[in-house]
Amino acid sequence: MIIMFIAVLGFSLSRTIDAANTVDTERTRTAVTAAVQAQVRQIIVMVDDNALWDAAATAVYTNLSDTEFYWSSWGFSSAEAKYFDTVLVLDHEGRPLLGYRRGRATRFDPIARYGESFRILLERADRQRQAVGGLAGSAEGPVLIGIANIVPTNSALDHLVPKSGPYWLVFTKPFDQGAADLIGRSLLLDDMKLSDKPLGQAAIAVRDTAAKPIANLSWTPARPGNTAIERVLPWIAIAALLHILIGLFFGRQALRSVSKLADEAMVDSLSNLPNRRAVRQELDRRLKRGERLALALIDLDGFKGINDNYGHHVGDRLIKSIATLLQDLVGKNGMIARLGGDEFAILIPGASAVNQVQDISRAMLDKLSRPFRIDERTVLVGASIGLASVSLRDLDSSELMRRADVAMYAAKQAGKMRLAWYDEMLDQKQAVARTIEAELRVAIDAEDFELVYQPLVDVHEKKIVAAEALLRWTSPTRGVVNPSEFIPVAEETGLIDAMGMIVLRKACRDALDWGDVRLAINVSAAQLRNPEFAAALSHALAETGFPAERLELEINESYLVYDPDTAGRVLGEIRALGVGVSLDDYGTGHASIGFLRQFSFSKVKLDRSLVSEAGLSEEARTVIHANVAVARALNVAVAAEGVETADQADLMRVAGCDQLQGWFFSRAVTAREIAARVLKDHPEHPSSRLRAV
Repeated sequence: MIIMFIAVLGFSLSRTIDAANTVDTERTRTAVTAAVQAQVRQIIVMVDDNALWDAAATAVYTNLSDTEFYWSSWGFSSAEAKYFDTVLVLDHEGRPLLGYRRGRATRFDPIARYGESFRILLERADRQRQAVGGLAGSAEGPVLIGIANIVPTNSALDHLVPKSGPYWLVFTKPFDQGAADLIGRSLLLDDMKLSDKPLGQAAIAVRDTAAKPIANLSWTPARPGNTAIERVLPWIAIAALLHILIGLFFGRQALRSVSKLADEAMVDSLSNLPNRRAVRQELDRRLKRGERLALALIDLDGFKGINDNYGHHVGDRLIKSIATLLQDLVGKNGMIARLGGDEFAILIPGASAVNQVQDISRAMLDKLSRPFRIDERTVLVGASIGLASVSLRDLDSSELMRRADVAMYAAKQAGKMRLAWYDEMLDQKQAVARTIEAELRVAIDAEDFELVYQPLVDVHEKKIVAAEALLRWTSPTRGVVNPSEFIPVAEETGLIDAMGMIVLRKACRDALDWGDVRLAINVSAAQLRNPEFAAALSHALAETGFPAERLELEINESYLVYDPDTAGRVLGEIRALGVGVSLDDYGTGHASIGFLRQFSFSKVKLDRSLVSEAGLSEEARTVIHANVAVARALNVAVAAEGVETADQADLMRVAGCDQLQGWFFSRAVTAREIAARVLKDHPEHPSSRLRAV
């Protein structure tokens, strides 16, 4: 009987030990599986946050050559490899357009590298229209993959998405021994191993999206039953309780690990501030509770020039300095976030949120009016700030962010280094701008623009020596549209490049019949910032057969002030073609003797405001004489625009101007009328080049 009791007790204890070991191993398997899925969810959250972004959509669909944006948004993070080490942008058919791998530019076919698993993920993302993720095998081992459509949050930018379908943003990260170690540490399993085959009794298969095993995670089981039986029998109950507590502890550790991974997905890796997803989550939470909120969106002005001139490391240091500045200004009153690139957000809750966010924004602009010291360099950066609030009306987070974004663009259009509150009129202006944009696209396709020309005459002989091309456009719905309305829309939407080349080619063809008379064309800063501008200019001259030495490009000094180093390089490329460069609106802004010497202008044009005031103000006449004297000393020709009376013409002649332009001499006329005027002024020219009309 005793023997039977001992046998039964021994058998029971043995089964209890085995059961305890089995339960612990299965619980650990569940926790390990959950930790693997947590890493998948982390990369899904990360790629979704980066793909659902207005700035990303604008850059990808309008300017794939904007390496500054892609580096600051994704390239830097790929080099750090904390959340992903590879990023790809694919077109709607899955073809690679650009990418970074561990901080270096790359481009490869992901299906060729990751096989059927990637194709399944891509089809799933296309079918579900939301971010997806999973695991895939590769020659270098298992990888975590996240895929999401690149789409804007602002419906006003929906037109940027190609009709054939949106592009894909892909993040990948190795699922290697480092990932296994992270899971092991989070679950207190220090000997976690990633291998081709299971090692020991405790293991799980890591499967790709096609459910195919691609690796195994193995560990040494804790075997709490064996530990318990080694103790004396009176302590079996305590050992069992301890086993339960250990199991609970492991479960809690697994939950904490999952929670930590989720928290990291809400933080910007460069500034350590909350990211875009964190802001949206906080907005949703507070809006559901009916709180009063004020939101500021901040876009830095001049940041790209700092990166280009001094390198990304200086730009990264500046981003961190801006983050510190915002933390000092906001304190504990609200939330600060980096939305990506050079964009930040401030969220202030409470009854006084409107006043607080406005005061903080003004203080921000005041701080940015003074330069930053980065290592041994002094850099200056500005900002445009858009503000929006919600109190009694029901708004969701997307609408509040959209309104602040609309206000931010209004601040930028108003001259930068200022703030603007959202107003419903801004939406009306955006609607008008969208209509103009759509009609401009049609006009560009049909090259449906008109050019007129205003002559510049020699100050002494009154003969035409040059003619400035002036663009005219008639909207099918709005009639004749002032250039001050449609040119900014073309610049903001990237249409200015195509429109500018149409104007250039048409003007060059028109001016072929003008003998030696020069052709002047105004070029916007947006065109000059295109790195391909000089090549496109050269192609247009070759295509039309227009002599480069007869062409003058007029630029505004604001382009020079914004980024003088880049401007000097671009203007040098233009002059190398034989094309002249003139400075427009001279005498009213920042242009100095240093500017005139640095950029070697062939001509400067006195601003019309100085000309109109010359007959009324001795001070204006003094400014004109001084500016002309400076230009003369540097052997730069001087033209005066806006001459409308004989007295103004005499004053400009006495001041020493070389050329005059304005209604006193001629209104803007057609190319044929310019040709007739040239023939009259210059009868000595061969008729083969000057045909009367």
